Formats: sequence, C-alpha cells, structure tokens
Amino acid sequence: MIRLWGLSLFCMTFAAVTAANESSWPLEGKNEASGAFEQTVRDVNGDLAFVSSGRFLALKPDHFRWDIEAPDAQVLIATPNGFWQWDKDLDVVILRDAPDFAHLPISSIWSGAMSLKPDDNTINAHFGGDIKALAVHSTDAGAIVVLFEDALGQETQFVFTLDSEPLVPVSSFELTVPSDADFYNESSRRTGLSGVLK
Repeated sequence: MIRLWGLSLFCMTFAAVTAANESSWPLEGKNEASGAFEQTVRDVNGDLAFVSSGRFLALKPDHFRWDIEAPDAQVLIATPNGFWQWDKDLDVVILRDAPDFAHLPISSIWSGAMSLKPDDNTINAHFGGDIKALAVHSTDAGAIVVLFEDALGQETQFVFTLDSEPLVPVSSFELTVPSDADFYNESSRRTGLSGVLK
C-alpha cells in the first residue's frame, strides 16, 4: 500500500483562530512562499519515529506542493481541484478530493503565530479529537515552525526554511501522470491524467 506521508496533515482540521499580530512575520503581505522543509515525527513516548525532508512551494491561500527527497521520493500537490500524491519509488499516483484549505494546519503559515493548548476547551469542540495541540511560530525572518500533537500523543514538527526571493509559478501545481505509473482516481470527480478536471 502506498505510503501516506503527510496525509494526516491535510486531513486534520482546525477551528478558525485569531492569530497573534507579529510585525516581523516572515510571510506578512506575501502571497507566495518556497524553500526547504524538514518533518520530524515523535511517538507518544517521545522517541523519534521518522524524519523526512525536501522542498515546498505555496501560493496563498490554496496551492501547496511538497517534493519529498528523503527518506523516499514523493510529490504531494494540493489545489482546489484535488490532492495529488505521486510516490516515485512505487510508480503510483493517487488523486483524492481537495481538502478544505480554510481548516488546514499548514494554512496557518500565512496567518502568523498562534497556539492552541490541551487546556483550551475549543480544541475538543472544534477539532473532533484529531489535534490535541497546535503551535505556529517564526524562529527568525527566514523560518516558520508548525508543531502539532494528535489525540494519540504523536507529535509532528515541520520546519520551513524560506527562500528570500520565492518564484512560484502556477504551473508548479500541475501534475501529468507518468506513462509508466499506476494511476488511481479516488476523487469524487472525473479527471484526466494531466490533472485537468472534466
């Protein structure tokens, strides 16, 4: 079965949160971002489960792309038209329905610093038990950290190191399924292999 790296990040939802105003927020007033990322996942005991890394692209508010370079090669693309996952090692491409971008933890990179803690009663009411805690902050002008804990106590941290001058063309979020790859359309809409919805 195909590895579902990062799928939990897309599937988890969170309530609208008023972000703290930070005059030095790295993406303030910007509509695009690119750079490197590192994902670290720790289990309920705090032991390292796995680490992955690669490059990302984002267009505000609803275009995201991850090119995962290690430990395996994958491409994840989320747009209003769908969520594409290309596992290059397995030669498999899966298309799923687009997520609700307004409720994605990763969308919080545009907003600024925020924190939801286990003692915040709004978490249980709005998160449906998926997220126990969420924190987003900037370590400096060139990096953003997204940290969240799920209901089972597993902790995931993303560190995004931002390019100083991002160039993010819309074409970066198009995917043509390679001829030698297996394609599975699990979305509720019909689509061609080029990612153009019919």
